[in-house]
Amino acid sequence: MTFVHLRMLTEAADRLGGWIVPLLAQDAALAQGAAEAEPAAQGPGSLLEFLANPMNLILISAILFMFLVARPQQKKRQEQEKAQAELKKNDRVVTHSGIHGVVVQTQDGLVTLRIDENSGARMTVNRDAIASITPSDSKE
Repeated sequence: MTFVHLRMLTEAADRLGGWIVPLLAQDAALAQGAAEAEPAAQGPGSLLEFLANPMNLILISAILFMFLVARPQQKKRQEQEKAQAELKKNDRVVTHSGIHGVVVQTQDGLVTLRIDENSGARMTVNRDAIASITPSDSKE
């Protein structure tokens, strides 16, 4: 509060009576104390104001979704593509349809699997149909 404001308050208080002067002085002191304390209170309050904005909550949710869901899924897909590209003869694999087999031959985008040990039955599938490579048994 400036000197002019305080002077106006005291003049108004004189007109209204002597009992209001202590109340106005107390109010002026509280206002001055609040003005001095206001910059210190903006630190923690600004975080709450930031979180109270709905657009900021949407932004935070999108970032969390990316780090918790999309990024691990992308890494898993890259590992799957790498494993499919590195297929070689005698790898044991499982297709997406659940067929177990041993890789006999690989071509550009095709893989020939031996699906029966006794009869030697073979099946040709797309390289993308390979879901996983299983550990080899000690039979071979």
